[in-house]
Amino acid sequence: MAFPTLRKYLPEAAAVASGALLSISFAPMEVSEAAWLALVPLLVAVRFAVGLREVFRLGFISGSVFWLTSIWWISRVSYVGWLALAFYCALYVGAFAAAAYLWLRRFGHERLWINVGFMVYAACAWAGLELMRSTFASGFAWNALGVSQYHNVALLQGAAWGGVYAVSALLVWINAGLALTAMRYIQRGGFWGRRPHVELMLGFLVLAIAFFSGARRARDLHPGEAELRVALIQTGIPQDDKWDSNTVNTIYRRLTELTTAALRTGPLDLIIWPETALPDDVRYSEPSYKVVYDLCTNGAPILVGSMDTQWVDDRQPIYYNSSFLFDEEGIVVGSYEKQHLVPFGEYVPLSGTFPFLKGMTPIEESFSPGKKSTVFELKDGSTFSVLICFEDTIARLARKAVRAGARLLVNQTNDAWFDPSSASRQHMAQCVLRVVETGVPAVRVANTGVSCYIDRRGIVRKQLLNEQGGTVFPGFGTVLINPAPEALPQTFYVQRGELLPAAAGFAALAMALILRRARRAGAAAIAE
Repeated sequence: MAFPTLRKYLPEAAAVASGALLSISFAPMEVSEAAWLALVPLLVAVRFAVGLREVFRLGFISGSVFWLTSIWWISRVSYVGWLALAFYCALYVGAFAAAAYLWLRRFGHERLWINVGFMVYAACAWAGLELMRSTFASGFAWNALGVSQYHNVALLQGAAWGGVYAVSALLVWINAGLALTAMRYIQRGGFWGRRPHVELMLGFLVLAIAFFSGARRARDLHPGEAELRVALIQTGIPQDDKWDSNTVNTIYRRLTELTTAALRTGPLDLIIWPETALPDDVRYSEPSYKVVYDLCTNGAPILVGSMDTQWVDDRQPIYYNSSFLFDEEGIVVGSYEKQHLVPFGEYVPLSGTFPFLKGMTPIEESFSPGKKSTVFELKDGSTFSVLICFEDTIARLARKAVRAGARLLVNQTNDAWFDPSSASRQHMAQCVLRVVETGVPAVRVANTGVSCYIDRRGIVRKQLLNEQGGTVFPGFGTVLINPAPEALPQTFYVQRGELLPAAAGFAALAMALILRRARRAGAAAIAE
């Protein structure tokens, strides 16, 4: 009696297994190999499931396990937000399972070219759904499957063509091939059969081509001739203390001590402070401006993260999360206002219509979004653009900055909302993909989080770590950075953006709709 009962719950167990494998592919465990087979249990369960509703439920279970465990750190800010976002993202895994079911139900898994078609279809469907999740209704562009491979420099290079979605599609391609092999084994009662598993061999052939072509691209990516000596100032201020009036002097003192220590190491081309490093608006705060002025007039420009306030005609304030470049004379020579704001973290959606929503967030006033990317220029002609906080998860912003002329990306961030947790390493991994997509290096400076330099190939260099290997501490580091050359050959992704993943997603959607309609027509014919 126990065995039939156990078999009854095998589909759910397979869905949970897929969700768990997806989760361990990312920080804190970062078992990147798990991503290559994470979807196999789910796809096998989908093949032998009955009914579209059951299949969607299995996918939703799998997605819920993945997202609840991988973004649990959001619960430090809002339990409701954590649950709502996790279950929302799980819908996309449910949609993927449903799309896979429609194909397998219609064509089965016994014919070679049908199976190859399924592998292409599954890869396109996953890529299209990831793109939709990353862009629809502001989007949540976090932990795309391809990000799990951020250590694998050779395979990452495919992102220069189709963004992170191209890497995700390659992973799903292999998952589908493995799943088809497992389906045949189960269908034949544990007998492998003599026919070679061409689908799987074809899958590994494509993987080998992607690996070797990516290795060649990474080898040929040479650093630019310009060299900048940059200081990364990690302030390490706990989030509860950042806006506490009693700790203002502590913040000023720490910025001064760390920056002064960095200046003593030798000439610097740029000093970078993290997001909102200052406790108020530097343009209208005499104490904050004095701290900046006293430091930058010592011989190096400072990129300062600060709030900013502007007044409209009726004298109503508009607040921005901004970055300012101060030159060696203490003059603001450039500024940038964050364009992509975090819902309930930097603004409250629909708060004018539903005032009670303000009670769901710790923020007192909503920021307004900036309108454009800014290309800053240093004395030697080197150019860079800033991505503030989670903006380095938004591929189109990095792409827009590079198209405007930036040859270095700077991410100023504050992960203290969630530290210590896996959020910081997950966040840093997203930035690696922006580098590969654009072919432009990046430097990250965090209040707490991962402060580091990422070269053009996507290799993480010079992380700021304490003696225990942690990232939640005050400190500084200097690094030599080679911005991309001025005459940078633009990657296909920079030129065309999400053209490839969007086309793949539309093709998969069209096929799914055709299969759905054919299934309904078949059911109606049987009923007659």
